[in-house]
Amino acid sequence: MRAQWIRKAALLAVLFLVVPAPAAPAAVAASAPITGAGLTVDFYTALDLAAQGVAESTIGGSGHVDGDVNLKVAKGSSLTYGSELTGGRVLLLGGVRLTTATDTVLISGMSVTIATGVITAKVGGQVGVRVGQVTPAGIRAVKPARSTTVTFKLAENGITLDDDFAAAVNDALGTSLSTGTAADATLDIDVELVRGLAPDAALLAILGLDADLTATELLASTVDVTLAGS
Repeated sequence: MRAQWIRKAALLAVLFLVVPAPAAPAAVAASAPITGAGLTVDFYTALDLAAQGVAESTIGGSGHVDGDVNLKVAKGSSLTYGSELTGGRVLLLGGVRLTTATDTVLISGMSVTIATGVITAKVGGQVGVRVGQVTPAGIRAVKPARSTTVTFKLAENGITLDDDFAAAVNDALGTSLSTGTAADATLDIDVELVRGLAPDAALLAILGLDADLTATELLASTVDVTLAGS
């Protein structure tokens, strides 16, 4: 009887040793829709359009802000995140028409890949043209009191336009434009912090806020931070 008990105890010990420990829960990826002011950039100065006799106008719902082209965030844009911002895509509404005395080219379908800061567009008949890239800097996040919307400022240091962009425009217009840096360009996106009936705990944590804030407490809070690691 004692031998049988010993064998049973030994078997239990072996089973205990080979049972794997529970795996740590993986970070849950989430996404949130984006709205906001989108991209504001002075193509006229950055491309030196006046020197080439090129006129610029906006199309498809875009417009101007203090003379700069403004393309607002379009539907379908989203931000992805886990314990920190991981990416997403900003789709931009409308576009730009560039015209010489004899030719016209449309720049449309512009979008920004948040993880890399790369901006692409359709230029004339060429799709996926690299327009430029957000100049690297920390991502500043701002939320005023009495608001549950945070604005992520993705281009605090401007935007560097790409040679591929100038080449595509030159190919369409027969010009010899060169690119530069649009130092005053901005790329602002808005994200709602309340999802459903309560604030999004993950987004609050990313912003350095208490993840357990109620909607009322969130309204009273302000945010103006540069996100670590961005």
